[in-house]
Amino acid sequence: MKYRQNISRGFTLIAALLVLVLLSGVAIGLLFMVGNEARMGGNDLEANQAYYGAESGMEKLTSDLSSLYTQFQSPNNAQIQNLINFPPTSAMVSNMTYTESIVYPVNGSGNPASSFNTISSGSNQGLYAEITPITLTVIATRPSGASVNITRGIEVAQIPVFQFGVFCGYDCSYFPYPNFSVGGRVHSNGNLFLAASSNLVFGDKVQAYGQIVTDRMENGVAATSGNGLGGTIYIPKASAGCPLGVFPPGGANCVTLPAAGTVPGDASWSGGYPPLAGAVNANFPSLSTGTFNSYLANSLTGVTNMQLPFVQNSCVSNPPPCTDPIQIIRKPQPGESPTSAIGTSREYNKAQIRILLADTQAGLHPERGAINDGQDVQFPMTPAWSSPGNAPFQNGAVTLTAGGTEYAGFATVSATPATSPYWVSPRINSGPVNWATGTQFPLIGELTDQPTTPGAMTGPWIRVETCTSATTCTGVTQEWLKLGFSRLNNAVPTTPGSNTVDPNAILILQQLRPSVAQTQASGHGAGTQGNFYPINFYDTREGEMRDNANGCAVNGIMNAVELDVGNLARWLNGTTAGTGTSVNYATANGYILYFSDHRGMLVDPNPTNGGAIAGGIITGESGLEDTVNSAQGIASTTPDGVIEPRSYYSYSPEDVDLNGVLDNWGTVNIGYGFGVNSSNKNPYQTTSCTTTGMANPVSGARHALKLVDGGMSAGGVSYLPVLPPAAACVTTATTDCGGFTIASENPVYVQGNYNSGPADPFWGGGSINTPHSAASIIADAVLVLSNAWTDTNSLNNPTTLNSRMAATTYYRMAVAAGTNPAFPNPGWAAGASQTYFGNDGGLLDFLRFLENWSGPGGVANPSYTIYYNGSLIYPYFSEYATGSYKCCAVVYSPPKRQFYFDTMFLNPVNLPPGTPMFSDIDTLSSHQNFTPQ
Repeated sequence: MKYRQNISRGFTLIAALLVLVLLSGVAIGLLFMVGNEARMGGNDLEANQAYYGAESGMEKLTSDLSSLYTQFQSPNNAQIQNLINFPPTSAMVSNMTYTESIVYPVNGSGNPASSFNTISSGSNQGLYAEITPITLTVIATRPSGASVNITRGIEVAQIPVFQFGVFCGYDCSYFPYPNFSVGGRVHSNGNLFLAASSNLVFGDKVQAYGQIVTDRMENGVAATSGNGLGGTIYIPKASAGCPLGVFPPGGANCVTLPAAGTVPGDASWSGGYPPLAGAVNANFPSLSTGTFNSYLANSLTGVTNMQLPFVQNSCVSNPPPCTDPIQIIRKPQPGESPTSAIGTSREYNKAQIRILLADTQAGLHPERGAINDGQDVQFPMTPAWSSPGNAPFQNGAVTLTAGGTEYAGFATVSATPATSPYWVSPRINSGPVNWATGTQFPLIGELTDQPTTPGAMTGPWIRVETCTSATTCTGVTQEWLKLGFSRLNNAVPTTPGSNTVDPNAILILQQLRPSVAQTQASGHGAGTQGNFYPINFYDTREGEMRDNANGCAVNGIMNAVELDVGNLARWLNGTTAGTGTSVNYATANGYILYFSDHRGMLVDPNPTNGGAIAGGIITGESGLEDTVNSAQGIASTTPDGVIEPRSYYSYSPEDVDLNGVLDNWGTVNIGYGFGVNSSNKNPYQTTSCTTTGMANPVSGARHALKLVDGGMSAGGVSYLPVLPPAAACVTTATTDCGGFTIASENPVYVQGNYNSGPADPFWGGGSINTPHSAASIIADAVLVLSNAWTDTNSLNNPTTLNSRMAATTYYRMAVAAGTNPAFPNPGWAAGASQTYFGNDGGLLDFLRFLENWSGPGGVANPSYTIYYNGSLIYPYFSEYATGSYKCCAVVYSPPKRQFYFDTMFLNPVNLPPGTPMFSDIDTLSSHQNFTPQ
């Protein structure tokens, strides 16, 4: 028994040991499993942290690349590759090491190579652009060794702005009176106001970054039949869905807006100005993508805000310092690099030809300082003037290559101040201008007055130069002036060589007095110093505060430098002897001519900060913002001196440069040339247009470029410059004849046919293969003057509309220019024409008018039709031509419009030189790479 007990005790011990071993195994297994799970969990955590670190690095790299292309239209290889040196910091993502790369095709210079192609994704899908494919790679590694590799494929698209039929940098509006159709895409960075009295037909996509409104105009007036705006709007929902020129259009793909019977309609907003009043249409996103197939869209359905490359902080939504898009037409300022963000976008730095005028030599080219090459030429002050070192100026006359001499702008002497075309001794603080008898002055002389210091008249300076780069230029001032610079009174040349005074003149600075008959045979300039008048005319929109007949206000007397475009083309192609054939045209596929006239401009005491803009300089503004004064009645002719209250926007409608103050400092010297003391800041004081205004110099910032002789021959050949050899371009069927772009700080007036005419095959004349120049004008404002316009008639009839009858005229050009901010229609503005007061004129009046285009009694007549084929671009507010939109009793009466989008701009080879471009970056693909590194 005892023996059996001993055996049992041994078994129990063994069993206990076995159980212990088993439990130990279980424990060890459990510990191993827990440790493995912990390790796996830790690895997952490290992998997740590496993944999110890689995502963070990719988003920052994409954002940095987008910012770089926002600043520079074409950044170089070094600028792009430098971005990989700035991955997320430890403050953003801790304990992470980054390896990044940016890969793209390169050109011969090692910079990103691009090619024109169609944008394949995003809201701009379908547009063509200069596309650069770029691959971004980001590898993020944790201290533990966990690593994640992400690759993203993107395309950078530089979108030419002239492939839009209409583009608006701010709010955009339509309110046509007759039937009207719109070709090409329509885009607004702000709100889009659509109204019509009859039928308004769109032929392509209609997009707004803001809201789309159809129940009121931009000035707040209801768009109803009671206000003459009860018409129908048609939007396509497929390509060519709405036929243009057909009223009403038909077809299953042409949809009315707002759709019949819908509440609140198909617009995105109704009931007031967004977002201050009214309400959003909650149904719009589904209507946009469904009913309209995304052909009518806003930001809720993918529309983006499109800015010029250097515009980082739009002044509309940001207080100063901000960047104003108008800088593309401004001259550079001292110290500014042409390769800076803003410098690379200036048309000045792109131009091969520059025409510069200023009151001082330093003002001609402030970014370069003095140029002592003898081509900065001053028109001296005395009758027996000379300009030392600037041959051939001797003995008060210019020697002309065609023979003879030409005196430079001395007006006649008269003892009667009321008609006297001479003027001396300006005074700012001592009452009216003093007059003196027996003293002559130069016709194109100017003031250098400061706001509080009386100054003296000095002869202005001029420089003409041709450039192979922004900083490598050759002066040709003397060469051009030797060709002459005068014409007969009212005898604007309409064909190359038809100027009977100076048949080869490219620049026309003056005209003979009306009483002086002059032909080429009798010698240039009539050989007498007193026989010349300035080229002055009256701009009623600038001169009249209201659409009333106030009189000839000094604010409206404009002085023009005329550019004979046909003669310029002859100089460039070698028909006129000179250095024109050496001007570089290959880089831009044509010619860019830049114009700036700073005569009469004063120092801007309140400049905006546009990067290089600083205080104490001439910025290019006129300083004439006190133009709205809506608290005053319709008969007002005196500015109130108070900045207009903000209404719809974050800025005043009188604050066109968006600097927060009322700039009326430019009024100081406006009237001095006409014996009117305008230092009281009222530029609407009147004088006699037919005497004083016609013969005397414009002393303030009222200077402009006028394009003449830019039409088309009876055979359908454009007079504008084309790529050499000109004969080959004329006789072949190619459309790649290059182009010609005018860029101007000042307003541009286009007188007569331009790059078109009755023989243009687009209008049914001439040969279908007739080529033309790809033309554009980029300026502060663009005004079109018909074939019937004469400067003298505008001065004789400054406010008599029926005495300024227009005639059918043809224009073929893209236009990028400014307009004026809209404001609420004041209560006193009643009646048919006043209903529109407060609008910016809309896209139908974006090309400004000064004539009666409706015919006698305002009856529409085909004899007063404007034919326009091009692209209308409104990227900024006008800061020189600041007169508010007004119609239709005194300023102008609307034409019958035949407006078309030039579809040739949809081919990159037909783009005008220097076309501004928007930057857009779209993601094409993104994935994680699992291949071991």
